[in-house]
Amino acid sequence: MRPRLRPTTIALLCALPLLAAGIAAAVSAVSSAAAPPSPAAPARQAVAGAAPIARPVLLTGEIEALDTQTIVVPPSMSAPVVLRNFVAEGTPVKAGDLVLRIETSGGANIDRMKIELQRAIARTQREVANLEAGAIDTEKALISAEAALAKAKVDAALPKLQITPLNYDRYQAELDRATRDLAIKRETRDNYLRSVDRRREDGELEMKKMQINLAFQIAQLKQSEVRAERDGVVVHGYSPWKGERFEEGASAWPGNAAGVVQGQGQMAASAWVLEADRPYLSEGQDLSLRFDALPGAALTGKIQSITSAPEARASWGRGRYFRVRIGLPEGHGLPLVAGMSVFAEPRTAAAAVRPPPPSVQLLAIEGEIASRQALPVSPPSIPYVWQYKLASIPPEGTLVQAGQPIAQFEAGEVTTQLMQQQGQLNEKRRALEKLLLDQAEADRAGELAVAEAQSNAEKSERKASQPKELIRRVDYDKLVIERTEKTALAKLAVQQRAAQIRARHAERADLESEVADLQLQQAALAKGQAALTVIAPRKGLLMYRSNFSGEKFSVGSQVFMGLSVATLADPEQLYINAAVPEAQASSVHVGQQARVTVPGANQALNAHVVALGRAFHGKSTAQSTIVRNVELQFDGTPAGLKPGAAVQAVLVVDAGGKERSR
Repeated sequence: MRPRLRPTTIALLCALPLLAAGIAAAVSAVSSAAAPPSPAAPARQAVAGAAPIARPVLLTGEIEALDTQTIVVPPSMSAPVVLRNFVAEGTPVKAGDLVLRIETSGGANIDRMKIELQRAIARTQREVANLEAGAIDTEKALISAEAALAKAKVDAALPKLQITPLNYDRYQAELDRATRDLAIKRETRDNYLRSVDRRREDGELEMKKMQINLAFQIAQLKQSEVRAERDGVVVHGYSPWKGERFEEGASAWPGNAAGVVQGQGQMAASAWVLEADRPYLSEGQDLSLRFDALPGAALTGKIQSITSAPEARASWGRGRYFRVRIGLPEGHGLPLVAGMSVFAEPRTAAAAVRPPPPSVQLLAIEGEIASRQALPVSPPSIPYVWQYKLASIPPEGTLVQAGQPIAQFEAGEVTTQLMQQQGQLNEKRRALEKLLLDQAEADRAGELAVAEAQSNAEKSERKASQPKELIRRVDYDKLVIERTEKTALAKLAVQQRAAQIRARHAERADLESEVADLQLQQAALAKGQAALTVIAPRKGLLMYRSNFSGEKFSVGSQVFMGLSVATLADPEQLYINAAVPEAQASSVHVGQQARVTVPGANQALNAHVVALGRAFHGKSTAQSTIVRNVELQFDGTPAGLKPGAAVQAVLVVDAGGKERSR
């Protein structure tokens, strides 16, 4: 296998001819200085200056699918997150299909925010209704003040000569007082009405803010899903901090590339050129392309674009590189796969196509046993609980039966919060019972107040219906004024009772929403507390997973939310997940026979290749070797094998393997 060369190494190789030419020129100059000059020397120097040495430029890159959609882990308010509904690798999907969803607590937050919105609406309605009831009180006081002023005007209109001076002064003083009192009552009524309008506007703003937050949470919950933007095949990616492949139930950080939806359309090549080699390339220039995975095959590509600014690539050293997009000829007929290594050089300086390496009869690759159904074992997602303790777990490799506990987690905060919320819930329930009794008494008091106001209105009506000729004019005018006052007060009493009823209903709805909120929180905590004991949904082998430090989880380990401590693998659906180096990938094809040996078990089994990876990729973060995944299926049912065990497979290479590797 020929490893992919770094551009810095390529640049050094390219500079060797120039270095040799410079050394030769320096030796020639020293020789010329030591020897006497000849008449032909200037002519040779002129010829040498007119024919500079051409500098070869070598590029390395990879094949890319132009119609590829990157599956990015959605944003989340917590990290890491658990990947759910992740479509299996190699599954064809259509545009709009769900390919990935992350586990989030957005649903519980949305339910809680809806309850808080209902509480805010009820609280606003209660306060506005109370203010309206208070405004009606000020309206009553204003009507009484207007009636008092009207009566004072009747008394003050009496001639001074017909009454005693004392009564006259008293009537005039009462008129002045009633006038001032009316102005005060009118100002109080206006202030109360403005306060009602302000509280109603504040409530509308508060509800609008909560509705925006609720819409944001709903949108964020919708963003927790990734759907295919085009037709293609799902290819899983690799974790940048663990080097493991992302699978269903794996942990990832928001923003990680969990995989791609690889289309079946046009391919292109992307390469990187060292900053010092950029002047020797131009758009439209022909390049000769060779591929490590296809020995002996070559194509002629054309530079389509070169980035305008270089960028650093830490994995390749301290150099800066330009990205070159290379177009491939149509109908080339080569079985190109995304991720293949590409070696390119300008067409004018291209060397002859290298013959393919001699074929081998046996190909040895390494891999490990895996299960096609592996369920993650992780702590539950409980709101506002971020860290758990692994209290108990069976030994690794234990065959767990369905319904058997496989892990026990502890979180002291859950019990504490559950007790606190239970106490708050009991308190709110008692407050609700007391409120219902108080409101029933208030309803009866309101009915009595309305009945009293209507009775006063009827009494004043009867008094004012007396014959005008039988009573004094002053007394009759006062009875008419009082009738108008009592009738208006009776109408306001009915309106006030309705406002008070609305206020009591809103107060009861607010308290009931608070009780429902506490019940929802308590139910979520109770569900999370029950889920602290993980029950096996089916039979399987328990295999431990590693933490951030590369150590396997054990009893007493602190587990952050979203992390899986183990997997439950199905022992009846085992296969071999292996990787073949890129230079030898052309020798592997579906259906190829293999002999699998398990080191340390003195066991050899027959298997065959059932699938090839949809893309080439780096072996791991520590090894940049380009490999292609190979899946092998056992010919029979193996016994005594466990997922995670390392194996070695020897494949028999035949003459037709290269054609069938597509």
